[in-house]
Amino acid sequence: MVSLRNVSKNFGNNEAVKDISFNVSEGQHFILLGTSGCGKTTTLRLINRLIEVSSGSIFIDGKDIAKEQPELLRRKMGYVLQRNSLFPHYSVAQNIAVVPDLLKWDKDKTLKRTHELLQQLHLPESYLRKYPQELSGGEAQRVNLARALVADPSILLMDEPFSALDTITRTTIRKEFQELNAYAKKTIIMVTHDVQEAFEMGDIICLMDKGAIMQVGTPAELLFHPANDFVRQFLSDAFLQLSFTITKLNDIWHYLPQEQTPEMVAHIDIQSSDSIWKAFELMPDKNDKTLRLNVYNDVMKEQKQISWNGLLSAFSSYQTTR
Repeated sequence: MVSLRNVSKNFGNNEAVKDISFNVSEGQHFILLGTSGCGKTTTLRLINRLIEVSSGSIFIDGKDIAKEQPELLRRKMGYVLQRNSLFPHYSVAQNIAVVPDLLKWDKDKTLKRTHELLQQLHLPESYLRKYPQELSGGEAQRVNLARALVADPSILLMDEPFSALDTITRTTIRKEFQELNAYAKKTIIMVTHDVQEAFEMGDIICLMDKGAIMQVGTPAELLFHPANDFVRQFLSDAFLQLSFTITKLNDIWHYLPQEQTPEMVAHIDIQSSDSIWKAFELMPDKNDKTLRLNVYNDVMKEQKQISWNGLLSAFSSYQTTR
């Protein structure tokens, strides 16, 4: 769906992006990861022609974007910035309706779609009359997401969309966004410097440094088969946590014991398609003897009750086979 071929971008003598190439398939969640100044935001801005390439080509659906009108190109894409980019003199309703108005939607269609998104993003309808300065950071970013999604674009570009928020709000909104029906279907290209966020949200990760691509691959490929020392060192500090993030309970199913469940124990339901990291988040206290995970495997049609120690033991056994 999106293809960059030998793309470079120069700002004077500074080569911000250096001869990069990659492909993003339809429905893929593609993460541009790296430290500040590595070229990831510049790359994102090149894709919808907020800035122009110095050399190389970018194709969307097989069409060279250099031959399209920039304003028409951008209407096909949602764009979410890290900062509050809402128009300050527009109400929430008017902000969300910007692209539908440009597309000549009737008011009833716009209002229906707006109400759907507000409900999914946990914002009351009374907020439609509010203005950006009346919103908290988390509320404003929910409205930004609604505005980007309202016209149901096939491609969503996101530039550090959660980084300006506090940790609790960032985690909450990120989970809300991932639970949206639209999330699974959208082709998403997202910029982040947060490694954990990249591994949680990305199907494919493009790790950049000093304008160049260091490695493109699945989270597992980057973590367990790094292309070079830079990739290995970049991920080394968070290696264990990232391993928990990309390993699903399905992966360790045959190592999970069917434990005896004591009386008066609480159960928390979880799917075997969820990650080990999510399981640990649901069981924050490893010494809590009164808590078990109730794990259901839809494929095997099996169910297991697992303690914190049983989960960790199964992961350790799985790791020895890799």
